[in-house]
Amino acid sequence: MASLISRAGRWRALVRKGGHTRCATFATRAAAKAWAATIERQVDELRASGVMQARGLTIGDLIDRYTRELYPVKAWGRSKDADLKRLKADLGDQRVSTLTSAHLTDHFRKRYAEGAGAVVVSSQLGYLVTVLRIARTLWHLDVPLQAALDARSALASVGMVGKSKRRDRRVSDAELAKLVGYFKKHQSAIPFPDVLQFCLASAMRISEVCRLEWRDLDIPGRTIIIRDRKHPTDKLGNDQTVPLLNVAGDAFAIIDRQPRGGARIFPYNSRTISTLVTRAARRANLHDLHLHDLRHEAISRLFEAGYRIEQVALVSGHRDWAMLKRYTHVRAADLHRPSRPEATPIAEARGKGSSVRA
Repeated sequence: MASLISRAGRWRALVRKGGHTRCATFATRAAAKAWAATIERQVDELRASGVMQARGLTIGDLIDRYTRELYPVKAWGRSKDADLKRLKADLGDQRVSTLTSAHLTDHFRKRYAEGAGAVVVSSQLGYLVTVLRIARTLWHLDVPLQAALDARSALASVGMVGKSKRRDRRVSDAELAKLVGYFKKHQSAIPFPDVLQFCLASAMRISEVCRLEWRDLDIPGRTIIIRDRKHPTDKLGNDQTVPLLNVAGDAFAIIDRQPRGGARIFPYNSRTISTLVTRAARRANLHDLHLHDLRHEAISRLFEAGYRIEQVALVSGHRDWAMLKRYTHVRAADLHRPSRPEATPIAEARGKGSSVRA
């Protein structure tokens, strides 16, 4: 039986059952009693399903086990690894048995105030939910999964959890020429003109460009293999063969003129290139231009060149064709086609002396 205690006009409910201890305070006795009954029923269900109490375990313990057991089964990328390490550093000492939605909302509100955007909060909180869900369903541990779900819902309602904003900036030939001209004036060990033109010609991400290897180049077929291409669920081992087209620049010719001094075609740090391009664009007075915009521009130009959506998807690597809709840039004004007056029903009717009005 639960203990119901009246204190200062409020009711405190305490449940101790099967090694589980839960406590909460309510405005009325009825509310406290109903909550206690719910908790007791949940404890009975947990015991019946074989779920064990997570005594003494911390969030750090769960993250360590999750990494140890799940990574060998299905490896993940650098960004998820970084988020899990940050979660362990921030919340690793928190006891699982005492974790509440209030703990999580307070923590991520502070992260948001410190400058972490809604996308970062969403990502880290999402991985925490994943760890707790695995702990509950796979390891049969009584962990506060609902507390994490409630925290995510609450933070989303105030805009602290969200998706990344989709950019739709187009890059003109004049802007690209200006950027290329900037790098020609400022010599670097990195062949920025070739890198920029290849990004536009290939529609690849800069991280993919910098991983390309000579061994994966098929000269007769004018194709190349992109190793571990980015995908929401399958990144490692997601190798794709893509064509080197000549739509927004000759991608094959750009590769062919690179020095063959090592395994990689463009043996440079992708993050360094991205940072330097953004800085150069700012100095060249190119408003809000980023290196990744060239991928967006390349995909848009493929559609403009008449390639079908499944053909563009083969180049861009999108498995969800719906994601490509934003690259088509269909506008209402673009739907107008020149028409011959004599071919319209109204014109024909007028030609026959009809009284139809325009």
